[in-house]
Amino acid sequence: MGRYTFGDDRSAGDRLLLVARAYEPVSRVFLDRHAPRDGRMALDLGCGPGFSTHLVGDVCHPRSLVGIDASRAFVESARIRFPAIRFVTADVTADPLPGAPADLIYARLLLAHLTDPVALLEGWKGALSPGGVLLIEDLDSVVNPPGPLQEYEAVSSLIVRAGGGPMYAGALLAGLGGEIRPVTVPGSVAAEIYLFNVRRWRQVPGVPVTDGRLKALEAGLIEIAAHDGGTEVSWVVRQLAITS
Repeated sequence: MGRYTFGDDRSAGDRLLLVARAYEPVSRVFLDRHAPRDGRMALDLGCGPGFSTHLVGDVCHPRSLVGIDASRAFVESARIRFPAIRFVTADVTADPLPGAPADLIYARLLLAHLTDPVALLEGWKGALSPGGVLLIEDLDSVVNPPGPLQEYEAVSSLIVRAGGGPMYAGALLAGLGGEIRPVTVPGSVAAEIYLFNVRRWRQVPGVPVTDGRLKALEAGLIEIAAHDGGTEVSWVVRQLAITS
């Protein structure tokens, strides 16, 4: 598997809360359209602090629901936030998945941090119950205004690639079809989210970007977070529904 470059400390959890709030309307519609209701088992892969897992439960009402993440810190945080849901620390690239076979397997913004997304989808499809559904949401592209927001995308792409994952995993899945949906937020919100990562990267040795570049990027994002001037960022997401 690739190396997750965005961290799993409290600050990373705060960032993912903002991300979850931004994606929730689009993800909710996707789940509502394609996920089975009242299934025996649902799995949320790469669950992080549990926000996406909670959404799956709220929309789909499976009899059993398991959030799975490689980070013990995230899993512990998820257990505290959502004590009624089962969370497991495990490698989602390894077979078998905890709880499989499942009627629903969901993964949002996960494949960008893993190697060989197409092969992984085949493995996850094999973990479905007969008639089960694999639902994937991953980044296809980003529409940023020029300046620090666009610079962040360039820096993030370099760092994610250095971690072994394809930042635009959704684009790699274009041959499988699916639909494209924009998640659009004010530039100030995107800048606030991006700042969590930039500040982390400035503290992590071996990042393939100079501290001077990161420092300048941080200053630019701080200014946009305080006053974005009406800019917007669209995270363009590929949504795939694959049945067993």
